[in-house]
Amino acid sequence: MKSSGGPEGSLVERVAQYLTREILADRMRPNQRISELAVSKKLGISRSPVREALRMLERDGLVKQSGNRGVVVADITPEEADELYLVHGHLIGLGARLACQRMKGDTLISMGKLVDKLRQCADENNRHGFLEARAELEHFICEHSFSPRLARLFEVMAYPSARYRVFHVSVPGYMNEVAGCYEGVYEAFSRGDDVAAERFRLKVMDLGRELLRRYFIEPYAGLREQDESKAQP
Repeated sequence: MKSSGGPEGSLVERVAQYLTREILADRMRPNQRISELAVSKKLGISRSPVREALRMLERDGLVKQSGNRGVVVADITPEEADELYLVHGHLIGLGARLACQRMKGDTLISMGKLVDKLRQCADENNRHGFLEARAELEHFICEHSFSPRLARLFEVMAYPSARYRVFHVSVPGYMNEVAGCYEGVYEAFSRGDDVAAERFRLKVMDLGRELLRRYFIEPYAGLREQDESKAQP
């Protein structure tokens, strides 16, 4: 997201960040209509920066125009989500390697607290809290790995998997495994082992992709093949 100068630009960025957080935390669901008026009242600002922020998020792929309904939260197919899981997973794995080399002292302690928060949510089976804690932790890692612009790009790339992550946390054992992986990432950071940090983060990606294939792609693969064969002349 390119920063705009002046007070108006700051308001646009504020709205874009607010909407991005709401979407990533699944408080705004796929195909849900976004009301400019409701957002402007919520943030106590005029509708103009809200309108501009929605244009920016449309370019990022987080929202889309939907005829008479106006702007809605975007949605994608499981196959598209799987591709983004793969790309985003490897990029954030690289982010973990870079952050491992840079994160020391108080910053590392702060990361440890986020990992503890993630573990607590997993132990308490707090699905919503787990999703928020994970988003916060991944944002923290990216923030200390790349430039602010790249960090936000990776955050946006994580959005398409948001609706599937909501399902994933309902699968027994998933939250515990992911929390364990991030505990491994933190331990690797503490040792300065960037290769292990990347390996643990890639395991998180593999867990997500495996569930996508098991529950959303493979069960319908045969039906899609039948539909395609029927469509043949």
